Order: sequence, then C-alpha cells, then structure tokens
Amino acid sequence: MLSRLPEAVLEALYAVCSSEFSVKSAMLFEVRVQGGHQEDVDIGLALYGKHIPLPIHKRLREAAGLNKLHIINMEELDNSALRREIETDGETIYSVYYARRTESVNKREWQFLQTHLRNVGKDAAQFASHFKAEKWGKLLGQLHDAGKFTEAFQQRLGGASIRVDHSTAGAQYVYEQWGKDAIAHIAAYVIAGHHAGLADFETTASLDEGVLARRLVKNKIPPYRESLELHMPHATGEPIPLSLSPGFDVGMWLSMFIRMLFSCVVDADSLDAERYANHAHSDQRGRPASMPLLLERFETYISDKFAAPKYEIDLVRSELLAECLSRGGESERGLYTLTLPTGSGKTLISLGFALRHAIHCGLRRIIFVIPYTSIIEQNAQIYRDALGADQVLEHHSNIRHESSNDDWEHMDEARKAKKKLTLATENWDVPVVVTTNVQFFESLFGNTRSRCRKLHNLANSVIVLDEAQMMNGHFFKPSLYALEELVRNYDATVVFSTATQPNMADLFERRKFIHLKEKPCLPPLPIKELVSNLPKRFEQFRRVRPLMLGHVDDDELVNRLTGHRQAMCVVNTRQAARVLYRKVLASIDDCKAVFHLSARMCAKHREHRLRRIRRRLFCKLPCILISTQLIECGVDVDLPVVYRDLAGLDSIAQAAGRCNRNNEGAIEDSIVYVFERLVLNKNRWLGTSADIAKEVIGRYGNDSFSLEAMRHYFSMLYSYQSFGRTSEDKTDKHQIMAMLNRDAAKLAFPFKKVAQRFRLVDTTAMPVLVEYDAYARQQLEQLQQTNSLFRILRNLQPYVVQLYPNEFEAFRRDGIVQEFRDNVFVLQHLDQWYQGDIGIRPFSDKHYADEELRLDEAVQQSIE
Repeated sequence: MLSRLPEAVLEALYAVCSSEFSVKSAMLFEVRVQGGHQEDVDIGLALYGKHIPLPIHKRLREAAGLNKLHIINMEELDNSALRREIETDGETIYSVYYARRTESVNKREWQFLQTHLRNVGKDAAQFASHFKAEKWGKLLGQLHDAGKFTEAFQQRLGGASIRVDHSTAGAQYVYEQWGKDAIAHIAAYVIAGHHAGLADFETTASLDEGVLARRLVKNKIPPYRESLELHMPHATGEPIPLSLSPGFDVGMWLSMFIRMLFSCVVDADSLDAERYANHAHSDQRGRPASMPLLLERFETYISDKFAAPKYEIDLVRSELLAECLSRGGESERGLYTLTLPTGSGKTLISLGFALRHAIHCGLRRIIFVIPYTSIIEQNAQIYRDALGADQVLEHHSNIRHESSNDDWEHMDEARKAKKKLTLATENWDVPVVVTTNVQFFESLFGNTRSRCRKLHNLANSVIVLDEAQMMNGHFFKPSLYALEELVRNYDATVVFSTATQPNMADLFERRKFIHLKEKPCLPPLPIKELVSNLPKRFEQFRRVRPLMLGHVDDDELVNRLTGHRQAMCVVNTRQAARVLYRKVLASIDDCKAVFHLSARMCAKHREHRLRRIRRRLFCKLPCILISTQLIECGVDVDLPVVYRDLAGLDSIAQAAGRCNRNNEGAIEDSIVYVFERLVLNKNRWLGTSADIAKEVIGRYGNDSFSLEAMRHYFSMLYSYQSFGRTSEDKTDKHQIMAMLNRDAAKLAFPFKKVAQRFRLVDTTAMPVLVEYDAYARQQLEQLQQTNSLFRILRNLQPYVVQLYPNEFEAFRRDGIVQEFRDNVFVLQHLDQWYQGDIGIRPFSDKHYADEELRLDEAVQQSIE
C-alpha cells in the first residue's frame, strides 16, 4: 500500500506527525469504499494520542495533498473490530520514541529521542568544528543512541527490568553503511563506547564480548533500523574523509582523533542531559570573560606587584615579564620552552605570556598543568586574585565524582541522569584551568567518559606545563608525542615552563616515517625557546651553591639543623619528615621554632603553617622547617640554608629556589647541603636521577645549577632512560607508542589496555575529608542536607588528605574513616587521629614503615 504514495508525501506526513507532541504514533491503512459495481480504495491515516486537535488533521491533508485522506483518532475510536483490522493491516509511518525519562510516569515530561539526537548532533558538531571535524561530530551525535529506536529500550524506560544494549546498533549501522571499511571504525569506537568507554578492537575470535570487533558482528541486537531510517533519514551518507594533517606518529595521530570525537559526543550528551533534567543547573554555568578583559585585569594586578621593586632582583623579574609579554603578542601557535630561573616569578610571567598569546592567536582558554596539588592550590589562588574567581577552575580529584565500576549501559535512567549532572562541570569550559599531570595526561590516554569528556576543549588552547621537568618519567615519550599532536592538528600552543629544562627534542625518535593511505607522516614540530640570552639570566639569578655531604645519619642531621638559626630540610618521604621533625623537636628548647609540612596535612592546615613560617622568617625569629618535596615547587619561602635529601638535580635545584630567594645574602653563605639518607634503588626513577645528580654535582661543583649543568644532567638522564643499561626505553617503559602503532593502519587500537597501562601513579590514593575548622564543619553540614554536591565538594577540597589504599582500608575497617555521602569519606575522632603538627597520624607501625618504601610515589606523585 505504501508504494501508492510518493516518498515526498510520506516525508510530508512524517514531518507533521513528528512536530506535534500530541501525536504519539501514526499508521497508514487502506479505506475500502463501495461505489457502483466496484470497490474504491483510498488512503487512511490512524493517529494515536490524546486530545489531538482538528487543525492537525487539516495540516496532514494539506501535507499529503490528498483530498480523500481519511484520518482517524485511535484514542477516540470505539469500534474495536476496526481498530484490530487497522493495527493488523496498516503500516506504521511514525511512532514516538523517548531518549530518557523523569521519575514521573507522565510521558509528557520525558525527552523525545529525536530531540536528544538532534541536540547532541548539533553540539558535537560545534565542538568538533574547532578541529575541522564538524561533519564527524554531527554524524556521531545523531547516531550515538540509535539503539533506543527499539521497543525493548522503550519498555525499559517504562519500567521493565530488562537489559538493553543500545550502544552497538549505531556502530553496526555506520560500519555496514560504509561498506565495512576501516574508516568506519572511527565512528564505531565512539558510538559503541559512548557509555562504557572506548574499547579495544581485538578480533572476532576474542573471548571478551566487549571488544569492538565482536560488537560489530553481534547478532542479538533488537530491531532498530527501520525506525532509525524513518526518524533520522540520511543519517550516515557517504564516508567522511579525515580532516587531519598528516601526523608525526601515525598511532598518536589517529587514536587522538578518535578520542577527540569521543570527547565531543560524550560532552554534548552530558550537556543535553543537564539541560533536560536540570534547567536551573544549566543556566548557572559560568559566563566566561573575554581574553582581552582577562589581560586587562592581569595588567592591573601586576602593576601593583612590579611597580615598586623591593629588591634589585625585582628589576630583572620585571625585564623578564616585559620580554615574555612581548613574545606572547608575536609568537604563532607552536611548541615552546619557557626557561625561567628559579625565583624569577614564572607563575605570573607564564600567565601573562599565555593571555597575550591567546589574544594574538585567537585561542579560547589557558590550561596550566602542574605536578603537585600543593602548587596547584597556591597558583590557582594567584590566578583567581588576578583574573576573578569565576574565571579559574581548579581541577584535581580530591573528591571523586564517578565510581570506576559504574555500569552506565544498564544503570537506571533516572540515576544515570543524576550521575551525568555530577560530571557536568568537568568539561573545562572556562577561560583558565589549573590541573595536575595525572588529570591531564591520564585523560589524554584515557578511555572513559569522565576522563575524556574535557579533551575537545584542549583544541585552540594554550597549554602550559609548569615544572615540565617532572613530566611523567616512564611516560615521558608518549606524553610528549600527545602534546605535539595537539599543536599539529588541534591548533593548540604548548609551553614547557621550568627552571630546569630537559631537551625535549631529543626524545623524538630518529626513525623512518611511515605512511597511511598516501598520507605521509611528517617530522616532529620544532620546539622554540621564548626567553633570550638564557646564560645571562641564569647568572643573574645565581645566588646559592650546592655542597655534597655524603651519607648522613639522622643524629648528625639533627645536630646540623639545630646549629642554624633558620634552615629548611627536604626529605623524600612522609615518614622521613615525621621522624626527623620529632628528633629536631626533642633537641631544641623553643618548640615554636620547629615546623613540619607533608601531604598528611590538609591544604588548609599547610596554608596556616606557611603563614606562621613566613611571619617568623620575616621577623628574623628562629625557624627550622622539615618538609617533603611539596615545599619545592612554587612555594614562596626564603631561608638562608637548605638541606636536601639526595634526589634528581631538578628537585635539588627546586629546593635551592627556597634559599636566598631575593639575593640578600652572599652566595658563599647560601648553601644547599645535599645528603644521602638511604641507599636508593638505582633501577627506579628516583635512584636513577639521584645517581646522575651526584655525578653532575661532582663535576660542576658550585656551578651545578647553571644552564650547562642542567642540560648535561638531562642529557645523561634521558640517554640512560632511552638506551641505558638495557635495551628497554624507559621514557616509554610500558610500550604505549608500540601499542598505538601496531595496527594503526587498520584503525584498530587497544584503547582500554592503553588506559590501564598509562597510570602515572601506580597506587591510586584515596581522598579523606578532615573537619579542620569551622568552615569545613559548616560545609559538611550542608553536604548532608543537599543533593547539589558539586559546589560544596569544591569548597571542601582544601580539607582533603590522600591516603594510600591499604591504610585507607584499615581506617575504614575500624570506623575511623566513614562514608559521609556516596563516595565521600570523612575522618572521625579528630582529637585522636589528626594532630596539629603532622596531620593524620599513621594507622599502625606497619603503615608508618610502609611510607619509607614509597620513594617513587613520594617524588613523582601528582595527586589527580
């Protein structure tokens, strides 16, 4: 019967039905009319839906252009026999499908599937337009929920307890429509993984049913194709060509494109969920200020900071600021190093460069990537003071928002909507983001919604790697390759900012470049320095000298420290800091003069301690500070003498940055004593870097912090890491690049395995809230009474301490740590377990001793 109607007529009828919320479904049928000696057959249209107004009937007749179109409202049809006949012989042209529901059974409040798909397609296309892939974004957004065009899924929305795989359908559809060509894998990865995450491709023989190769040939998919093509005609079209420029590394080039598209779709999906489920929350999203306005605020802020130089060295700082601001206004997008001596004010200088550069190149945001939360907390506050609190996002996961075992595919729809809302502010859609190495790089190599959602906002951004020398050790090479790809194909600028700059270019492999379908891979992009005359600048900031002490036991170290009026000692572990602090405290009369800092204290506690330390230093009062390495990067304290536990030369130089900071003392009196407390494992990162540092200090002596010495140190370090004593390349210890390149030409990637291997911190610490002061107590009370968790959890970040899993479980087992809300844990019995000088005390002697073994984590840890 449908063949009697032209396709244009059917489309016109469908357009009217789909635009009217009162029409829930429509069915064509034959109307037989007896006339004369023969029976005439006309076209009838049965409409389902309550209170369908007559004007719709008129619009349907006009759309069809058929005067004899018979229209029946089935909700008002009393003839049950005729109803059964129509339902048996008629052919459905339109049915209402829903994407998600509310807790109400009233379907008027549910979201139409078509509306959802069009919204996601539109937003994903807009996001992808920043890397010239809008056609890909639209396609993937419109097809990501194709599997919801099934009766099974609609029944699930209605309350049926059935499991429905709705993510595989769209992946299969594109794969088949595009002739099963490898290019379809790009779309299939994103659609199939938009809830469960990007999967490994593997083969159809894999035992894992979740791999993409098996899902593309999966048979048990509820029927969806007819409804999909009816509701979303011409959704696929011809295969879309790659919009990318040829990359330096083919595996990174293509896998990054898939992750970026995945990011566009899951962010668009989450934002549509937010708009639908919580309009008020959506409306509260920040209104980002323009980059010119932020630059204006910055210039006002620094006019006070640099207007009246207090020290002679401040004049040099002003010169560096002016030079970098000038370079920001003339440099094109690219890879840069910003080598600034310790104490030169690089926190503000790098922000000034980034703002000027963003305006010059039309970039959207600035992202600072920092190794430690202690630096993040300090720098983020400076940026908020300069630019406005609402323009700066401080993102590190002291509070988790998504459990790793969330079953998105089969989660209740109402709970899923709430879960998505908790992630809605995690897309970095703000002008300035301050985050950690862990959060940034594990997102670049991640495969889950929560990790990847933000990635598309890296396009057209300035990315500043603060303390770049700490960029991920055994993951240095894949991290560097990912940054190069962001610059090459996503219009980003990457700045490696540090006082101790490794030679990044040496880590790009000298190899024969491979080709993919006539697209040759090209040499890596060049890396350029932003600061001129570096030897002169380093000489201007030369104000300390190192002195090797060799092996020193704790008693000798205590005697040395207590012999100084003011001194700082930095050790490699939390346990060492506590032991040494207790011994110094027992050996000195004035207990108010001894301070301890470590990550067992919450940030607010450390802030209060630093305020007291600075006050005593300013007043020339006795002050001895024992700290872990968290003091080294960016913390503004100035002591005449520093002791540093043997570590990498970059770490020793950072500790030296806290000594004679403003060049008030003589160089010969401003000494960084380097001592060896333990025999370090030379096969691990700390042992290797410490071994090389010892050799460099022995060679360069008083000039060990010079530009030449630093270059020599990093040359030796990465030569050993790349070639060294074994054939293993330790800058890519887990073979991430090999995994990405193995089947790159087939567009077959092991996304899940890569994400599992790319773990910057082997042991994921667990966040515990501490009720440190009245504000924390008030916020916890609000947290108990509200469902709007995100803002309060952000406010509570300065009150978090990270515990290693074994100790966390011991505390939890004994009820000392309790789950306050879903996945939010609070320390109990503060009078017993949180001490005013050291923070959370260890649960037991075993956990106390365990910390001494965590050398790598202590040095490299970048709490997410």
